[in-house]
Amino acid sequence: MSFSPRIIMLLLVCCYALWGGGMIAMKYAFESFAVLHVVFARVGFAALFYLALLPKWRHLPYQKGDWKYLLLLVMFEPCLFFLCETFSMKFTTASQGGVIAACFPLCTAVAAWIFLKEKLTGRTIVAIILAVIGVAGSSYFAEGDAKASNPLLGNLLMFGAVLSSSGYAVCVRFISRRYSFLSISAIQAIGGSLAFFPALLSAPMPESVTMPALAGLLYMGVGVGILAYLMLNFSLKYLEAGIVSLFGNLIPVFTLIFAYVLLGERLNVPQVACVGLALFGVAISSTGKKD
Repeated sequence: MSFSPRIIMLLLVCCYALWGGGMIAMKYAFESFAVLHVVFARVGFAALFYLALLPKWRHLPYQKGDWKYLLLLVMFEPCLFFLCETFSMKFTTASQGGVIAACFPLCTAVAAWIFLKEKLTGRTIVAIILAVIGVAGSSYFAEGDAKASNPLLGNLLMFGAVLSSSGYAVCVRFISRRYSFLSISAIQAIGGSLAFFPALLSAPMPESVTMPALAGLLYMGVGVGILAYLMLNFSLKYLEAGIVSLFGNLIPVFTLIFAYVLLGERLNVPQVACVGLALFGVAISSTGKKD
């Protein structure tokens, strides 16, 4: 069955909207839960979901040597990506982290060009540059009051998350030629749960749990861990990794919007201009024809 590129791109917008909301959800979740609780929730809920759907994906088209790509997939994301992204926010500001995260589409497009031989068109390059500038600018002009205890370490961790996510996108794009998006999502969630479970046992139990914190944890587990990754892996089956990664610039855009609506944070004029530039970059990629 074929799907219209516009439908897939709409799914990507929804996917990264969920991801953007996850930044707000994590703030609520940290009111009661430790970092490892949140990290495990992002894969634990999904693992239970896919185990319930086991008859739908258990017949894997495995071929000799596939274990290397599947292992890399789980290692890149969720393992390295979740750890780097979550812990980076403990050491650096959201603004600086956003500037580093803006390198994601560029790193992924270059990695896809090197490893998957995906063509870098002039339109895609321009779109990447505009989106990166827009996201970096919107993060730079954010008027946050968070303090960075070790910005160098935090920024290095965030860059590690960017590299991990780029490696993940390349792995998914490669194995999705034979594996279904459902089986990829299941392998990712179950593999990540097995990797994180031993560490979860050492995390201190919360003294009290508030409803906003519980809602934030459920949002990360169901909204991001299940729905967002289903849409992401489905999109990577039909679109080039470089194009999919470009939509990742919408994460901080949606985060700013949700922060304004839910937390009362206001967007300043430079931020509005930069957000518009990021959206324009995504629009260029969405409406362009492949060369």
